[in-house]
Amino acid sequence: MDQEKLLTSLAEKTKSEAETDLGDIEQFLTFTIEKEFFGIRLLLVHEILKPVLITRIPNVDEHILGVINLRGEIIPIIDLKKNFHQADTEIFPPSRIVVVMLNEKRCGILVDEVKQVVKVNREFISYTTDDLSLNYSKMVESVSRHDEHLILNLDLEQIVDFFALNK
Repeated sequence: MDQEKLLTSLAEKTKSEAETDLGDIEQFLTFTIEKEFFGIRLLLVHEILKPVLITRIPNVDEHILGVINLRGEIIPIIDLKKNFHQADTEIFPPSRIVVVMLNEKRCGILVDEVKQVVKVNREFISYTTDDLSLNYSKMVESVSRHDEHLILNLDLEQIVDFFALNK
């Protein structure tokens, strides 16, 4: 299955279908930022977009790249690379905007590359504690392993709170 078909099928899958499929399995959409693997719970992913024109907004936090118009709705775009790595964001052909839905609000996350959907048995997910020494520890809710990669699973509520998008 090529990447575009996978991305289309992700957007079409409903929450109720996913819950009946899961059982003791969690599904995460995995992606990379600066060659690190991250995951987002699949149930929170609304859609995945190729990069579009991002309109910059003056006087906002530097971690907010700007906004896009998604079928008439203005959606803020978060730059996690700026927060995690203090690096300037560059958009390349494999870059994507992952649109997530949280508390009836949508926001986009710019990622370097979307990888795949992984299914992880809940017993192989390790939930993080506050003493994790990474500078983004509060944004990581759990760590899981898929193949040879450790995946840092992001806590979208913490991310949205951090960027004050829910105000």
